[in-house]
Amino acid sequence: MTSTEKKYTDVDVDIDKFNAIQDPNTLAALQDKLGQMTIKKPESDELDLPPAISKRVNAIKNIQLQTTKIEADFFKQVHKLEIEYSQKYAPLYLKRAQIVSGELEPSPSECLMPGEELDNEKSDNEKQENDNDAEAGIPGFWLTIFKNTEILAEMTQPHDEPILDALRDIRVSFPENSMGFVLEFVFAENEFFEDTVLTKTYHMKSEPDDFDPVAFDGPEIVGSTGCTISWKKGKNVTQKVVKKKQRMRGKGRDEDYSEDNKGRQFLQLLLPSSHA
Repeated sequence: MTSTEKKYTDVDVDIDKFNAIQDPNTLAALQDKLGQMTIKKPESDELDLPPAISKRVNAIKNIQLQTTKIEADFFKQVHKLEIEYSQKYAPLYLKRAQIVSGELEPSPSECLMPGEELDNEKSDNEKQENDNDAEAGIPGFWLTIFKNTEILAEMTQPHDEPILDALRDIRVSFPENSMGFVLEFVFAENEFFEDTVLTKTYHMKSEPDDFDPVAFDGPEIVGSTGCTISWKKGKNVTQKVVKKKQRMRGKGRDEDYSEDNKGRQFLQLLLPSSHA
């Protein structure tokens, strides 16, 4: 191979590499790898920098800290937007809850999907069928969502289903003057507890560490507060009754006591002792 041929061959190889880098799948894989990378923090004796350069490195660190503080402020502004837009979502979510519970029956036009046209005769027939239907609303709406959403399905056990079947709505509210949010689980009357609303409050912060600004990765949950559940007698599903034989004066007798039922993941999430 002549030097000219080798030169053009090398160019072709470089072009192939360039095209590969432009491929969306390659870029996605590269981005994923970069996201998994961790930055090793060298010890001061490992750097062994001359004093003048060490000062400049400190200046760069201070610049990084300033940019990170701007980023933290950005997330605070995003949180304010979330609060603002939650007010716009509220009437829509209220209407959804009313339809799910059966408190509100949607009009025929509200039941049309985009592109569909209203058939008055068909609507009248469907209205008659609805009038004859004994069950209102959408039974098992939230239970179905929990069972078919991956992250929720992981915490939903078969023994949670009777409770989730009574779940009528999930609301999000934002405390004033603090960064965080409250999940409100609204229940219909049920055989397990007296409460109609159970809550879980999440406390968040968006503040970089002055000594480690590179570690900042946006807002983080720093704590949570559960609620006290008013259980009906014998219906506390976060505990199970265990029979244990106690020996007294040489004779054994059975004694009942309660212990945490670790299988009840959903309800345990809402308890005050939970940090999830």
